[in-house]
Amino acid sequence: MELYLPKIDNAVIGDFYKVDKIINEDCDMYDEKTGVLIFSFKKKRIPDELYKIDAKLIKHSQSLSYNRGSAGGKVTAKGLRRGMETWTKKPLCPCDKNGNPLSEYHEKHSTYFKYEDGRISKRQRSNSVTSQSVGGFDKNPQHPCRLTHWTKNNLEAYHSIFPLCKHISDEYFSYVPDKWLNQYERYKRCPQDYVIPDTNFSTLTINMDFRTACHRDKGDCKDGLTAFTVKKCGEYRGGELIFPEYHIAINIEQGDLLLFNPHEAHCNNPIIGEGRMSFVLYLRDKMDKCSQ
Repeated sequence: MELYLPKIDNAVIGDFYKVDKIINEDCDMYDEKTGVLIFSFKKKRIPDELYKIDAKLIKHSQSLSYNRGSAGGKVTAKGLRRGMETWTKKPLCPCDKNGNPLSEYHEKHSTYFKYEDGRISKRQRSNSVTSQSVGGFDKNPQHPCRLTHWTKNNLEAYHSIFPLCKHISDEYFSYVPDKWLNQYERYKRCPQDYVIPDTNFSTLTINMDFRTACHRDKGDCKDGLTAFTVKKCGEYRGGELIFPEYHIAINIEQGDLLLFNPHEAHCNNPIIGEGRMSFVLYLRDKMDKCSQ
């Protein structure tokens, strides 16, 4: 099926959306005005055996991250305290750098916060969510190009996901070869120690039961697409990936493959139950600058 849809709304970054128009079959969706591909969705293209990954990766996906920005939604006291229920001195509320509490109507996705003992955090933080990245990262002001800390210390577990990544990369090439080749030209210029071999990806973000708020990915390669699939680790429903500006969502199940433009606004429907482990595969946009 091919769809050409108009962009209806301007999505509010950091807000949560719920969409009832859900795609459950093969579908290529394009922007009606520009003709640009928004996503390509393929059902049952990935064999179940490729999802048999090391248990350490599953456990890692269940650990908390504090830096997902707008994907974690607008910062709240509850979001800051998640996972700290037993701490004796927990975050009390989001605040500015001087300790002044923010209004409940603020629009910030990362903030300073005040502890219960009155201290002010030294760094800004987002809501706590179960989401982790593995593989390579490009340079930022704090770190050089590198493998993530967890990846370096768990190479065997990391390597267990390579067959899944290769299969997804091969499928990507078969459906959207022009985008794959654009991305591969960048991939070839990246340090090979920091990319996933025999693919055109450098990095995976692995989420467990993480309902993302509306966001646009900033670090993904602008010349290609991001790949997405799901591993079923329990009983759940919902969690469909939404493109809110087009009022459409996609029901991605184990074995399915989604290729999409990560710079379009996207988020998730509510997740009911537990066990939705999602894999987001991409090439870091500046990874090819690491060797310069």
